[in-house]
Amino acid sequence: LEGLFPKDPDSDKQSLIYRKVLFGGCGGVASSLITYPNDTVRRMLQLQGSKGTTEVYNGYFDCAKKIYQKHGIRRFYNGAMVNVIRMAPNTAIQFIFPQGCM
Repeated sequence: LEGLFPKDPDSDKQSLIYRKVLFGGCGGVASSLITYPNDTVRRMLQLQGSKGTTEVYNGYFDCAKKIYQKHGIRRFYNGAMVNVIRMAPNTAIQFIFPQGCM
């Protein structure tokens, strides 16, 4: 992103804030999409044995394997868009106020 939005030494503070928002939002989206399959497996492991579930897993990799065999790669990303919508503004704000508001 640095190539698309180079830092201008003569720019004002307002444009630096926009860069931080943009970079923070993009970082949030990327991290959300990278870690979402892990969250899917974690949720499936937590839900096993609850009312209405029949699948039993023997650990993390068994769970991931069974999800992939039964539903394919798309199952790992079901609901990811809601997470992306939540994470983008969250990380953008954290880039603007890294130490928090005091």
